[in-house]
Amino acid sequence: MIKYGELALHTGFGGSIDQQTILDFVDSGHNVLMGVSSEASEAIRNLAAEFGVDLDDKGTKVFDHFNYAAKADGTVDHTLLATRDLVDAPVITGGPYKKPILFRGAAATVPADSELATVVLSAPATAYSHDPKKAMLEPPSLMAGGAISLVTAVQARNNARMVVAGSVEMFTNEFFSMKVNVGGESTGSANRKFTVALARWAFQDRGVLVASHLRHHKLGEAAQPAGYRVNDEVEFLVDIHEVEAGASKPYAADDVQLEFIMLNPYIRVPLTHDGQGTYSLRFKVPDVYGVFKYYIDYSHRGYSYIKLTHQVPVRPFKHNEYERFLVCAYPYYASAVSMMGGFFALGFFFLYHK
Repeated sequence: MIKYGELALHTGFGGSIDQQTILDFVDSGHNVLMGVSSEASEAIRNLAAEFGVDLDDKGTKVFDHFNYAAKADGTVDHTLLATRDLVDAPVITGGPYKKPILFRGAAATVPADSELATVVLSAPATAYSHDPKKAMLEPPSLMAGGAISLVTAVQARNNARMVVAGSVEMFTNEFFSMKVNVGGESTGSANRKFTVALARWAFQDRGVLVASHLRHHKLGEAAQPAGYRVNDEVEFLVDIHEVEAGASKPYAADDVQLEFIMLNPYIRVPLTHDGQGTYSLRFKVPDVYGVFKYYIDYSHRGYSYIKLTHQVPVRPFKHNEYERFLVCAYPYYASAVSMMGGFFALGFFFLYHK
């Protein structure tokens, strides 16, 4: 199924669609939601690898002999996992949930140093990935426990979003309405709420930040100047709003930082917000002249990135802007005056006294 602006992949590619076409689709700022299974084709696996998600070998499934869900009719399936191991990012997951999330499918891994990928749903510590048609000669090491990613979210640097889910069944009506026994208790699943929240995030229906109305001025003035003088008192302001379901609301966070940079940051201070979406900071311009720039590089898990830059020149004092008399120079002023007074006294005494 392909929709304009979004792309949902199920099994393989068809027609004129190939891996490079989909990568170009993402590079242009669009989004991809992939639901894969244990029998996913190599094309799907290669595409997931391009997103930084490594799926386990074809035919492998995730097993768990402790945290599995038994169906209401008593059928036991150790590949039917019941997990609540969600990432602490409600904007992505919509959680937390009291009911478990049911999963049956393939395992994946994400590099620990990945800056763009987030493991949204991880496997329990007792889970492992294995091909049931093959003998297990040694315990699995890489595809075991919390190292297994069941659902992975990736946000590219251009804010395009990709979700790789190792199970297609978790999106089905069967899993939405399934009643299972977990730990001796009968319960339903949270799959409907979880998958809807996940899809909304993937297609940028939530977690989108928009920065606008960047302005700055000297304290006591309203107009934005073309440049500043060293040691000027300055106020910087920017509006940040969160867009969800097409509606905009003020975004409130305490970790948005402003940098005032010339090669290196001279100032790096958190911005304060008024609860209405306006972030501001008052500071003194450094006693260094040159071309500076305001710089905001904000990335919070689950939200779109914000990168703002704005250049402003900083000049030194003009020759007529320096103070005429400096307090710290009073000893030198006194020494000069005393020297002149001594010279006139000595000259007067020499000329008019024998």
